[in-house]
Amino acid sequence: MSDGAPRPIKRKARVLRIVSAVYVASVGKAGEVPVGPPEIAFVGRSNCGKSSLINALCNQNALARTSKTPGRTQAVNLFDAVLSTGQQLRLVDLPGFGHAAVSKVLLRHFAEMIQFYLLSAENLRMVVILQDSRRDRDDDAIGFAAWLRENKVPYEVVATKCDEIATTKRGAICQRLMTEFRLKQLALAVSAHHKLGTDELLVRIRNAAFAKP
Repeated sequence: MSDGAPRPIKRKARVLRIVSAVYVASVGKAGEVPVGPPEIAFVGRSNCGKSSLINALCNQNALARTSKTPGRTQAVNLFDAVLSTGQQLRLVDLPGFGHAAVSKVLLRHFAEMIQFYLLSAENLRMVVILQDSRRDRDDDAIGFAAWLRENKVPYEVVATKCDEIATTKRGAICQRLMTEFRLKQLALAVSAHHKLGTDELLVRIRNAAFAKP
């Protein structure tokens, strides 16, 4: 029998989300990035799903321009977002590297732009390295991660397009990436199309952006 005492109401945990996001600017030189809120940069090979992931995180379809043409992102693109907690952050879409349908001179320019931004951005909190889950070991990206470690730039790795990979294989892919990139925690399996893993990625982004010194 009930003792008549009121039972506590169980409340569902609030899911962290981005409630608004706006395009700020595209800059051709890293030194032109305006000062703003804490920054999270996204980088990866051309056509790794970078712009699609930013759109999925921001719950918008066309905030970051997507294209099937490699090398479409040719500038540092900035998007300011507001979290459901009221906190503000900036998502930075960096040019893709490798296999882009652009000249070697432009690829070198991209590399220099990315390097300058990563070393000079005062508000940079973390770099998210995107890896296409359908591809094997990426020595260029692994070398890039080593450079980030040497320069004490925090980073995470996400395996993109996991909706095209069998569920039974995703764990092994994330474990392999954890080993190859010397991560402290398991790489995330994400799919922008199905919003797989985006909630957990946003939590990691928030934690990095607002971590206490």
